Amino acid sequence: MRISARAFVVTLATALALSSATVAGTPAIAQEDPALAALTQVVPELVEEARTTPPTEIPDGDVQRPFAIATDPDRTLVATVSETDIGIGMPEADGAGSQPLPGLVTYAAKQPSVAYAHQRTGQIARALTIIKNASAPTEYRFPISAPEGSMLEVEDDDGTVLIYQDDIYIGEIDLPWAKDANGNPVPTSYRVEGMTLIQTVNHAGAAYPVVADPALKLQCEWWKAMCRVIFSKKLTKKIHSAWLYGGAAAAAEVLKASCDKIKSGRIKLICKVAVVTGIASFIYKIREAANKNQCFAIRAQYVPGGPIVWGEVRKKSCQSK
Repeated sequence: MRISARAFVVTLATALALSSATVAGTPAIAQEDPALAALTQVVPELVEEARTTPPTEIPDGDVQRPFAIATDPDRTLVATVSETDIGIGMPEADGAGSQPLPGLVTYAAKQPSVAYAHQRTGQIARALTIIKNASAPTEYRFPISAPEGSMLEVEDDDGTVLIYQDDIYIGEIDLPWAKDANGNPVPTSYRVEGMTLIQTVNHAGAAYPVVADPALKLQCEWWKAMCRVIFSKKLTKKIHSAWLYGGAAAAAEVLKASCDKIKSGRIKLICKVAVVTGIASFIYKIREAANKNQCFAIRAQYVPGGPIVWGEVRKKSCQSK
């Protein structure tokens, strides 16, 4: 059968368009990477974010550590800003990963019914668990690396995991979620053992694949025009006691000593501003927080010329001790 020149051109153009759509979109890559295919099915918005989000440069010149490449020997994704390093690892991943998208590394797992992925944006580090079928475990463990003196605690209100260093809040694991192939939520929760985050996903009866997402967020870093430096209940009471027995100078010394232990540049800066401003301006909020067994926080708004700070009483993101 003979084809006219015009028909041939139309056919060729259509074929090229379809080919381009496959290459530009996820389907061709997803066929080669089953973990990416599952993520595309369940959380396409995260896949798109991983495709389009470039490495992030911090305005003051400090640049985040490069995205954890596929050959990362310990499979730990580290968020690094202002001298603060917090990482989330995947000990159950098996072998080196592959990097199908700029912001995504996928891993096979020791358990065949599971796969993993790391996703990194400028503000968040995610450890994605991909549950393929009903034979998969319901419990997943992620070691959290953080500065010396850090601890994890699950917040009672919503299940967020708080990360405190020497009684000062430096970050969190966002509230747990899991979703199945039909977009339905799957029951999930966190608990902690030392510096290990444990996510339970009750996926029985779900439509597979199921995706769950511990998401690591740093506090008070460059992308936040507004942030809070939150003190534990113990440190809040310690500052209040110093005020009662030694006055403003003693309270300021306790605050300064605690802030000096923190590596994060912004948190340390806000603490210093608070000390210079004068602890007396915060003492009523500190006393209120201590009396309510809650946490005192310094809230900062970044404006040209430096941060403006004021005190507040916090229940949210408030360490229990």
